Amino acid sequence: MPLPARTLANALAWAVLLGLAALGFVLVTILGPFGLILLGLFTMFVATSGGLREDAPLLSPNPPRAGVNGGNSPEQRAARLAEKHAGRLSIRFWKKCGAVLVLAGILGFAWQEYL
Repeated sequence: MPLPARTLANALAWAVLLGLAALGFVLVTILGPFGLILLGLFTMFVATSGGLREDAPLLSPNPPRAGVNGGNSPEQRAARLAEKHAGRLSIRFWKKCGAVLVLAGILGFAWQEYL
């Protein structure tokens, strides 16, 4: 029996989160708190870039047109909106992860400097 897509997506998210934590430890060892700031900024950049590409694909041969949902049923529109909402939630999650990493780096600098 194949695994549901949601289970695979959760497993991938946990793997990426654990990878970020491991990379954070390595960068703190090499660069100090500045490594966390760099990792957080990179994470927020990737999440923002993915969010911007979600609605309007840049390399599409058929550019999106406003109001082209006339032939779709309400159920199809609702399913598409639910899928977009789930994507936006995951993008917000990764942006918050990046912000936490930046904040941890700033607090690390303050800890080294003042304590």
